[in-house]
Amino acid sequence: MKAKNLLAACLLSIQFVLPTVVQAETLDDLNQKESEISKQSQTISQEVQDTLQIVNQKYQEVEEIKTKISKNEATIDKTNEQIKVSEEKIDAHKERVASRLKNLQISSVEKSKWAVLLETGSFTDFINGVYALTTLQNAEKAAVDELNQETETLQTLQEKAATTQSELEESQSALETETKDLDSQISGLQEQLSENQEVLQSIANSKVVEQARLKAEEEKQAAEKETQEKEAQEKATAEKQEKVLAEKEVADSPSSSTEPSKEATSDTDSSQESEEKPVSNEKPESPSGNNEKVMYMESTAYSYAEAGASYYTASGLDLRKNPMAIAVDRSVIPLGTLVEVEGYGVAIAADTGGAINGNIIDVHFPTVEQCHKWGRRYNVKVTILD
Repeated sequence: MKAKNLLAACLLSIQFVLPTVVQAETLDDLNQKESEISKQSQTISQEVQDTLQIVNQKYQEVEEIKTKISKNEATIDKTNEQIKVSEEKIDAHKERVASRLKNLQISSVEKSKWAVLLETGSFTDFINGVYALTTLQNAEKAAVDELNQETETLQTLQEKAATTQSELEESQSALETETKDLDSQISGLQEQLSENQEVLQSIANSKVVEQARLKAEEEKQAAEKETQEKEAQEKATAEKQEKVLAEKEVADSPSSSTEPSKEATSDTDSSQESEEKPVSNEKPESPSGNNEKVMYMESTAYSYAEAGASYYTASGLDLRKNPMAIAVDRSVIPLGTLVEVEGYGVAIAADTGGAINGNIIDVHFPTVEQCHKWGRRYNVKVTILD
């Protein structure tokens, strides 16, 4: 009865649990349902173990009854044999008595004995003779009575054994019926455990999906944050470049230059001598009056359009949005430094490279064709604008 009540409670509870699992949206909900189902399964498992113990006990009782039935059957068989032997003895004794009585009636010898008995001259001898005959008859009768009593005793034992056999068989039938009921309860509990296992598997699958969703959401948020940071950095870099360009335009305007033709001539001369001018770290005065560091460096070119190249620089700059960038040796020109490269323009030091060591820069172009056109140049004037 206890197992049936528990099974009913489990079946009722599972009807409420399953829809909830389907509707669960968070890991906390799934973990809670998983815990509830697990506890329920543990209770059912304990109930199965308890019921199995009862079933095993019933089976043991059935086996004991079968042993008793077997022994009782042997007793019945033995009693039947004893009864048969007793009945045969009684029949044999009765035949002997009947034979003797018959002989007394028809035997001439016996007649002479009765005649002798009647003709005896002494009353005492007559009494003794009668007593002897009576004693003989009583002994025969006592033997028959004893055999009859033995037979009755055996018959009583037989009836008792038959009653015991019937009771044992009824007990065996009742135990077997009870055992079948318990087996049915165990089957129901095991089926419930199987259903709970399916629910737990469903919860586990839902947890995997939920964890994947949370991870994807975290990755998305991280990517959005990284994109926002890059956009902010690119915006700040663009604003910085615009500001430097604006200041340079003001510095290079005709009102701030007293000898434009001479400066143009000087630029032409320096361009013609760039192949022979040694690398220098001089700091000439700029037309605007600011001290700007000037360096003469070897220059190559590269492009994100090249095979295997990346859009992003070592500093995280997107070359598709900010193509005016150079690769530098950070020990010579720190990353993030604004520079003006002769023949190239204002750019930001945003990248590095394995072949960029010392006074070497690598200017970026959007196309590979532009890179080929730039080629390799020496004594390129690089002005540090920061």
